[in-house]
Amino acid sequence: MARFRTTLWTQLGDAAEGGAAALDDFVRAYRPPIVSFLLGKGLSPNDAEDVAQEVFLKIIDREVLTQGDANKGRFRNYLIGLTLHVLSEWRRGRRAAKRGGNWLQVPLEGVPSPAEAGEFEALWLQELIKRALAHVGQTNSPHDVELLTLSAGGRSPAEIAERLGQEPGSVRVALHRARKRFAAALREQIAAYCSSQEEFEDELKLFSRFLG
Repeated sequence: MARFRTTLWTQLGDAAEGGAAALDDFVRAYRPPIVSFLLGKGLSPNDAEDVAQEVFLKIIDREVLTQGDANKGRFRNYLIGLTLHVLSEWRRGRRAAKRGGNWLQVPLEGVPSPAEAGEFEALWLQELIKRALAHVGQTNSPHDVELLTLSAGGRSPAEIAERLGQEPGSVRVALHRARKRFAAALREQIAAYCSSQEEFEDELKLFSRFLG
């Protein structure tokens, strides 16, 4: 399913070279989980936005991208490590430090604690689910999203049928189809931010423990 003709690192390289579309896509995808993660660290909404903006400014630095691509690490691990480092700088009052300082030495692996990594994974998955649901609603039917939302809320097909005034059998069939469309959309969202087939398969295994 996933065809990695252009790696995520290359796409970010386009952003670093001034590609407005690539930069917009990156910010739109990663801002919500980063901001939510920072809010969980006790920052105010305005401060969380400021720190997130600093992360975006640093992540498209050519030296950062070169280091990341050379190490072939999972991008999300690098992103949370850099976020934690920028947060640490912000807390020490060094937000105005010139780009190119010692934050470039943040390694791709092992920076966040297991708890922090798990927290960010959950937030990132929430964003992917939101985007997948939006895609299903746009390309199929808002009715699919309603079915999926009611089912995720614990309602049985019979309860959903009663709520919507439909036959239980019809709801079961429609819900089965909606789940298949959602699963395909979610896989596409996961694949869009992986840089290899191997990483994509690892991500599916990782997120399966959240999705069941």
